[in-house]
Amino acid sequence: MGARRVNTAVTSRQALLAASRAVARRQGLDGLSIRAVAAEAEVSVGSVYNYFSGKAELMAATVEEIWGQILSAPEAEPPEDFVSCVHGLFRRIRTGAGEYPGFFRGHAAGFLPEGQAGGRQAMEETLGQLRRMLLRALEADRAVSPAAFDDCFTREQLAAFVLDSLLGQLSRGADSCGGLEQVLRRLLYR
Repeated sequence: MGARRVNTAVTSRQALLAASRAVARRQGLDGLSIRAVAAEAEVSVGSVYNYFSGKAELMAATVEEIWGQILSAPEAEPPEDFVSCVHGLFRRIRTGAGEYPGFFRGHAAGFLPEGQAGGRQAMEETLGQLRRMLLRALEADRAVSPAAFDDCFTREQLAAFVLDSLLGQLSRGADSCGGLEQVLRRLLYR
């Protein structure tokens, strides 16, 4: 057995992101580094730097890719109501993130420190997409009582609260969001 041969040719950004997802699947986001991605892609470290300025940019792009993968996963059935949408979203995120050890803890730690503006921006874009999805589902649910909302408590606030609750439960390793579902049923369907 000889030494592993490294391809020094420049690769594509997508190939490097595929390699970074492979590293994250095996080692979690904590194991993600320029060197690990270069080794996985069988390219030189310099080839990775042609596409990413450093680990923070690589981490942000990888997390964005993972979220894209999670959100593009098809649902088994279209949700019947807002609570079903919340349940389905929880299940999709939990299943998708389950492929990547420590996904929630890792990307929160990677994005929150100062100097990680690109990572925070990518995270905010993803969270905004999730909030808008929840808001559309809430607005489409004709069974929701109009009395559930007023000027002090809006649909937008509920969508943000639900997302925060889902992500909090997922980061703690919850198996379900049944308590949140019950609260929503009591609040929305009077």
